[in-house]
Amino acid sequence: MLHLSLFWLLIGALVGLLASALRTPCSQRLRGGKLIAIGAISTLAGGWLGIRTLGFFFATGIALWIALLMLVMIPLATCGGKQKR
Repeated sequence: MLHLSLFWLLIGALVGLLASALRTPCSQRLRGGKLIAIGAISTLAGGWLGIRTLGFFFATGIALWIALLMLVMIPLATCGGKQKR
C-alpha cells in the first residue's frame, strides 16, 4: 500500500506540474507549488477512495480523474468565474 500511495503522489505531482505550466488567468493566483500540492493531495485521496469503492484494479484511474477534476475546479473556484477575455 505504501508503494501505491507513493506512486499516486508522484503521478499527482506530475499532473500538478503540467497544470502549473498552463497559463490561464484563473491559475495565475495559484503560483508556486500550490497546483503541484493540489494535484498530489487530490490524487492520493482519489486513490484511497478508489480502493475503498472499486478495488485495486480501478484505483489509479479513479485517482487520476479526481486529480484532474480538482485541478480544473479549484482554480475556477478561486477565480470566482471571472476571467479576463
